[in-house]
Amino acid sequence: MSRFLLPLAAVLLLFSSCTGLQESTASASYPIREKQEKPAPSGEADSAADQKGVAVKPELPATAEDEKKPESAPDPLAAYLDRMDIKRQIGQLFLVEVRHPETGQLITRMNEAFREWAADLQPGGYILFADNLRNPQQTRELIADLQSLTTIPPFIALDEEGGVVSRLTAVPAMGGIPVPSARVIGASGYTAKAREAARTIAKQLKDLGFSVNFAPVADIHIPGTGGTMGERSYGTEAQLVSRMACAFSKTLEDEGILSVAKHFPGHGAAYGDSHTEKTVLDASREILTRREMLPFSALIKQGIGGIMTGHIIVPSLDNSGKPASLSGIISRNLLRDEMDYNGLVFTDSLRMGGVTAFYNAVELPLLAFEAGADILLMPVAALESRQRLLEALETGRIPQQRLRESLNRIALAKRKFLSPDDITPSP
Repeated sequence: MSRFLLPLAAVLLLFSSCTGLQESTASASYPIREKQEKPAPSGEADSAADQKGVAVKPELPATAEDEKKPESAPDPLAAYLDRMDIKRQIGQLFLVEVRHPETGQLITRMNEAFREWAADLQPGGYILFADNLRNPQQTRELIADLQSLTTIPPFIALDEEGGVVSRLTAVPAMGGIPVPSARVIGASGYTAKAREAARTIAKQLKDLGFSVNFAPVADIHIPGTGGTMGERSYGTEAQLVSRMACAFSKTLEDEGILSVAKHFPGHGAAYGDSHTEKTVLDASREILTRREMLPFSALIKQGIGGIMTGHIIVPSLDNSGKPASLSGIISRNLLRDEMDYNGLVFTDSLRMGGVTAFYNAVELPLLAFEAGADILLMPVAALESRQRLLEALETGRIPQQRLRESLNRIALAKRKFLSPDDITPSP
């Protein structure tokens, strides 16, 4: 299959946010891959530049010559999405669980009920959990079946952080290779350890057929504040978490796995567990900028493909009482516009009590999409929620251009992280 060309972007010389070293970045034809960073030998200290933490990188202004460069042809996958029926377009926004639509049980093998449900929804992706997994062969077969259900090949996602959050090691027959928790890696002080963990995880995921990993955790653990990250956080210092998260994320993406950092704007100091209850992050914007949001800023400057917004109420950023996942002020104005983030915005699970206890579950995907999300994770009632989105688009509550923007970002991510031979739309 001939390769498609991605849109040509202006070339910027940037200072890396994670190493302090100057490097050149530019858009290129698919596949886009940076030269893989070689891990330092175990036991060696990181470079002096790495130890200094996150550097501010100036952007060079566009020149008249840059402005005269012709734009490349639109991405064919994005053009195909633009021609699709609007219901199928909306389906691309959903990343759903693999569970029986009637019993609600997670399934390990394809059945007719799920096949019909997925054929109707045409979701943009699926997330698997330990209960979906039995052994490597079964997992590969299930993923192959999932990939055959939709016109546009789907993302296949997993939460594989290492440490206490590992779906692969939770099922002994999967033969998952354990990696240390983020806390252990952060305590070592070596970004080589984060790269090694990410490489080990990525190779296992690629072998099984996954394309998305909901990692790393970019939250800072703030002792004594009620935060729930614990072992899942790289540490208590913003610079350390930034370096480790950047090293982990870059390695995942160098290995061909879309990295989704979580939970913006930062869960570490929040009171409450968003899995079950209202969660509030009570800190000034000044503190958030130099603490919680610093790792995310570093990841954005590095070019991370995905960021997950948390179900976290942050009064200093949005005093409406909306969590970040449903706040346009946080998800769109701050993350997208002010922080200049161009990748995919994922919601945290829309089944979590931190939002379902306070909002109509069917309306949650619409509210999250209005706020700026591209990928709506684990909706409670996807078909009913699709109808709400359809009505909002048809009445003008949501502009059609807003949908096109998300579809373009989804197309570019699939072009980059799915196999070139698998991304041709089915007839």
